[in-house]
Amino acid sequence: MIELGGSAGLADVVAVADGGRVNVPDAAVEAVRRAHEVTRRLSADVPTYGRTTGVGANKSAAVVDDDAAHGLRLLRSHAVDAGAELPERAVRAMLAVRLNQLCVPGSGVDPAVLGALEGMLNGNALPTVRAHASIGTGDLGALAGTALTLMGERPATEPLEPMGPWSSDSALPFISSNALTIGRTCLVVDTLSRLDRAATAVYAFSFRGLDGNPSVLSPAAVRASAAPGVDVVAERVRRLLEAGTAGRSVEPPARIQDAFGLRAFPISQGAFTHALGALAEQAGRVLGVAQENPLFDLAGEAVVHHGAFHQAALGLALDGCNLALAQTGPLVMSRIGMINEPALTGLRPFLATGQEGASGLMMVEYVAASALGELRAAAQPASLGSVALSRGTEEDASFASQAVVQAERAASAYRTLLACELVGAVRLLRQRGVVLPEGPLGDAFELAAALPAEDADRDLRDDLEVAEKLLDALAWV
Repeated sequence: MIELGGSAGLADVVAVADGGRVNVPDAAVEAVRRAHEVTRRLSADVPTYGRTTGVGANKSAAVVDDDAAHGLRLLRSHAVDAGAELPERAVRAMLAVRLNQLCVPGSGVDPAVLGALEGMLNGNALPTVRAHASIGTGDLGALAGTALTLMGERPATEPLEPMGPWSSDSALPFISSNALTIGRTCLVVDTLSRLDRAATAVYAFSFRGLDGNPSVLSPAAVRASAAPGVDVVAERVRRLLEAGTAGRSVEPPARIQDAFGLRAFPISQGAFTHALGALAEQAGRVLGVAQENPLFDLAGEAVVHHGAFHQAALGLALDGCNLALAQTGPLVMSRIGMINEPALTGLRPFLATGQEGASGLMMVEYVAASALGELRAAAQPASLGSVALSRGTEEDASFASQAVVQAERAASAYRTLLACELVGAVRLLRQRGVVLPEGPLGDAFELAAALPAEDADRDLRDDLEVAEKLLDALAWV
């Protein structure tokens, strides 16, 4: 059981996305109940956006009809999205983030909403969420559609006991969040973290197969880089290469100075590791904070109208991570090219076997280049875009929601790119008869035994699929 009470972390969101059951602690429900009472009184005395007024360009229009009708009209009008349906994992991540956020008093939402979200997750009775609606200033369409699903106005994926109609004290507060974008960010951070660690093992395979020069991993080289993340990556690789060797290189380096694919890996990968860490930190900040507009300052008994929902920092962190990931791609391609080069391996071109002219891994390099192209396309910064909406009332957008879509694309392409290197590095080690020492790297190579050993020209699609799946296992070595 995963507790969502306002202090959940990224790992909790991932666990809920993967089907974990949730529990909202009684203390959180009671705190939200007390806040609900205070905010009802405050909004009765102070003009409050979305409760006593319209929203967007209608913010100056006073609401004259009854409270329940206003809340329902707001939800129905905002439940607009389009495009492909998002996967169940992304929807569950959104619900986990929103439930965790609402447990932090400040929105004024009715505490009954907490129990309803808890039941929605535990019953896996999910709303249908489509791809297009968000611009990085609130996932309004997705969350309004969720509210309608909770009330029974939209079908859920499983049977769900409907709530009664919501009033305005819950309508805008519930949808005033970027929970979908944040939830998807948690998932992409988890995926990229595993691929980041797996990249170390794949690099170590290539390094050993090509008899790389270990001086690039030395403390002196790390200090000289004067860049964040390099020390982390270099230490990871050293642990793999030096285990069982008493710190000595197994084989003397083949070259005084390697090509960048081997020599610059700690620096390039370190930049990505650092950017990924910064993204994880920012996602962690926003998944457990009240950012609703308006926000109720309970201690000061004030209604605070603000722009904290504008996810500029999260969008920039996503863009930075996408860019950092893209710049690792050329070095992966460099290592794949080295693996295919007889002058460096002493073997046939493309590690082919059989008759002269056999293609071997030639086309794997083409697949890798295609994945590199996707990495570069996904790295175009979403933060460069903007838009003015609602008659100019909202004149900017972070497009963090687009940045996370690009991060998902980038993660998929990176997985393919690493898989291409893994297939080549394992074939190189096998053909050279390299014996890896006992320890993590040897354990990793045992996992790689799942890759077919037949080197004759054949269909390699299945090899790449196996390699992509192996990356998650290699991440834990």
